[in-house]
Amino acid sequence: MVGIQLTGNCSRFFRLRARIRQSGMKIQKEVVLMNSGNKLMVVASVVIVALVLQVVLIIADRHDSPGKAAVEFSKAYFKQNECMAYRLCRDVTADEEIDVVGDYINRVADEARANGFKPSWMRMALSHTEVEVKMLDENTAEVHLTSSSMRSVNPVFGLVSKLFCLGETYDVDETLTVVKEEDGWKVCGQPYSLIEG
Repeated sequence: MVGIQLTGNCSRFFRLRARIRQSGMKIQKEVVLMNSGNKLMVVASVVIVALVLQVVLIIADRHDSPGKAAVEFSKAYFKQNECMAYRLCRDVTADEEIDVVGDYINRVADEARANGFKPSWMRMALSHTEVEVKMLDENTAEVHLTSSSMRSVNPVFGLVSKLFCLGETYDVDETLTVVKEEDGWKVCGQPYSLIEG
């Protein structure tokens, strides 16, 4: 066997190369740690921007408008929710002897029973709602609302019928008169078939 003997210069070369590799590995580890810190900063800044944007959108949504009043009233009307009274103007609710909202809900319930259904069968959910607002003056507006409605006996029924395209959809096309009162925009006149006669 022939033995290879390293001279002093070769052994120094290999030791130097080993040191360079070790220091290179340390540098790579530091770079990886720095990159993970940068990623953390990016994620943190995205989360902060999202939170600020959410707050801005919540504040913007609190602004009352004729279109918002018409949509809120219409959703409550088709769901037969008594909170629709909040969006009715004083002219409609002025007579304390007549409960316009209660009479409407009872009338719809009677119609459902006459057809052999429970009153909840008559509830509808609006979707794909679009509004076009025409200001008549600073306190009065006409809101043209178009939408699709679908049976919504309960939330699960509505969700399942949307997902699997079950049931019929009905078009809603109505022009509502909206007036501004002290506590916001209210629906006036004779919206939908709320008032009989």
